[in-house]
Amino acid sequence: MKKYYIIFLLLTTTAEIFAGNGGPDMYGYIWKDSNEPDGPVYNWIDIDSFPGATAVKLLGDDNSRGPFLMNFDFHYYWYDVNQFWVGSNGYLLFQDGQVASPFPTFPSTFLPNDILGVCMNDLSFLNPDNPGECWYWTNANHDTLIVSWINVPFFDVIPAGFSGSNTFQVILSAVDSSITYQYNQVDPSNPVQFSNSSVGIENYAGNIGLQWPYQFSYQTPSDNFAIKFYYPSPPLATNIIDATVLSIDNPTTGAIFGVTSGAPYTLQTTVRNYSLDSVNPFNVVGKLTHPGGYSTTENLYTDTLLPAETQTISYLTELQTDTAGTYKFVCTSQLAGDIVNSNNTKKLEIVILDTTLTEMWMGYNGGSNFAGTSINWIGGSGGVTNYYIPPFYPIAITKLHYFITSLGFTDAFIARVFDDDGVQSLPFSLLDSVYVAQPNINVGSWTDVILDAPIIINSGGFYVAWDEVGESISLGCSTGDPISNRSFEEFQDVWGIYRYRETQDPMIAATVENYNFPTGFPLPDDKSISISVFPNPAGDEVNVLYNTTDSRQDNSLLITDVQGKQLQIASLGTGSGSHQRKLNVSSLNSGIYFIILMNGKEKSVQKLVIAK
Repeated sequence: MKKYYIIFLLLTTTAEIFAGNGGPDMYGYIWKDSNEPDGPVYNWIDIDSFPGATAVKLLGDDNSRGPFLMNFDFHYYWYDVNQFWVGSNGYLLFQDGQVASPFPTFPSTFLPNDILGVCMNDLSFLNPDNPGECWYWTNANHDTLIVSWINVPFFDVIPAGFSGSNTFQVILSAVDSSITYQYNQVDPSNPVQFSNSSVGIENYAGNIGLQWPYQFSYQTPSDNFAIKFYYPSPPLATNIIDATVLSIDNPTTGAIFGVTSGAPYTLQTTVRNYSLDSVNPFNVVGKLTHPGGYSTTENLYTDTLLPAETQTISYLTELQTDTAGTYKFVCTSQLAGDIVNSNNTKKLEIVILDTTLTEMWMGYNGGSNFAGTSINWIGGSGGVTNYYIPPFYPIAITKLHYFITSLGFTDAFIARVFDDDGVQSLPFSLLDSVYVAQPNINVGSWTDVILDAPIIINSGGFYVAWDEVGESISLGCSTGDPISNRSFEEFQDVWGIYRYRETQDPMIAATVENYNFPTGFPLPDDKSISISVFPNPAGDEVNVLYNTTDSRQDNSLLITDVQGKQLQIASLGTGSGSHQRKLNVSSLNSGIYFIILMNGKEKSVQKLVIAK
């Protein structure tokens, strides 16, 4: 798994386990393990062969997949959950997120929360020949969920990329609201950080929970072992009052873009009653701070909310977009007697672009030259990306920008742009890739990457990614308020939420132009182009089917490597329609490449695998 350049060493414990039980936590949960006389009996359940068992696909390094439906309500603490996310690092989540090194003990208010730490450690599903699998299964009675991690190794810096093996599972039973962890075979610690696993549970706010074997310690369970968390009967806490601001504008409170010529924008926030009982209407303060520093505040009251009920409220004061720059909208719930303050506030970043300019900077830090921190991955490979959703279409991306904070003599980086056409709008189609060598990189200021041809975005969003090449190069991260919540990390093109997305923004930006403006690029009558490749994987020859509809433009086919280096080019001339072209690829070694159809300034990209 990729790691920060500064290695976080987690302290291991050598203490003896004198008791096979623990708790209660503040709500009343206790745990017992199979060393306790009246504890759970280890009884491994092979679910991967069960009818209806589902493999969890696309797990990689430091990512999570979901949401998946339980098909029943599971009573957890004082609320119900009915969907879950599976983490590659051996955990379950009841809200979206990603957990990576350094791993917390339980409970922890550090986001994300609502975690079941089954065997939380530095695991990996990546690289060829990795035997790791993950499956989940729910029974016909709709009262049991089992998730199993099978033969999952640790991340390692050896050539294979992994070592060791871990097989464990979690069982959720709605019959008694219990949670059982079972360990078939687990290795004691990972080979890179030499840390034991973090095992436990916590609630949605991370302020209540239990750590196994005891608070503030790490210890990997042994083989053929079980731990069971028992729902309290009765609960110790009976007067829980809590309301939370779930989100602003969109489910992740992700930053949004607007334009100075745009219509007034209605600001909305969604709140939830997490109390055990209904609550009377309460105030939710909305504070909008403008680029000039002045603020406007509005108070709105919710309706009476039942337990677990949510409500979306719209503020009467609309966002006027006359001034370009960064706005901050902060919503805070003010429920009387609220016992959890950490979830009362959310902040939304709003960036307004000046459409009177030919070139517009799309970034989340206003072009600041100050990096509050930086990021770097162990092993010299790995990367981060920012997600951008344009405020208008079509839009042309002409330049990319990266703030580098350190650089070695042999270091470099790869600037890449992806479409958001992957699963759950994650990066998938590569739109451009540029290798930036050491002599062309600025340290302590922005490095500009000018694209050979503009990338045209007609719908949805795009990702601008940074991939390190070398162990000494670092990318700056902005820690200024507000934070975009639009950043992701990747390793071998498997994407997950950036582990510090709530507090940092990777300093990556793009220069864009309005494709319709007279000062921009001419808009063809029809820009639709497409490409398909077969066979794929290919050997010595590959057939390319392509279609263009703009007969005025020159057409060409390019083959590049994953770093964007051009290896072949074939001129196709002008004309439109569907055509087929055979390319000789016998000179290419086995590996991954890209075939790019260029139609004037338009492009379509298809991945090509060479296997010999």
